[in-house]
Amino acid sequence: MTLFALAATVALSTSSGTRPNTYSERWLCDLWAGAQCHATSCQKDGKERCMAVSKQCQETSKRAEVDASRAQKKAACARALLAQTCGAPKPAECDGLL
Repeated sequence: MTLFALAATVALSTSSGTRPNTYSERWLCDLWAGAQCHATSCQKDGKERCMAVSKQCQETSKRAEVDASRAQKKAACARALLAQTCGAPKPAECDGLL
């Protein structure tokens, strides 16, 4: 399931239609959801957590742009979470977000 979320994130990030160095609300939500799914996949309720965070993205806009500084911080945290193994301590990139 984590691989699927990551693949979906990559696909959406390349087809979001936003200008370079901008983030759409949907792209950021999908990236965040994929990272959260990965980070909780080893937990007993990981599947339920993943479904809950992924469901939140269904209501987000593919065209609405997100504040660049907030988006870059959240994207950096998500990428750091994806680089870790499930259950690892929160990365420094996520300070103030989780």
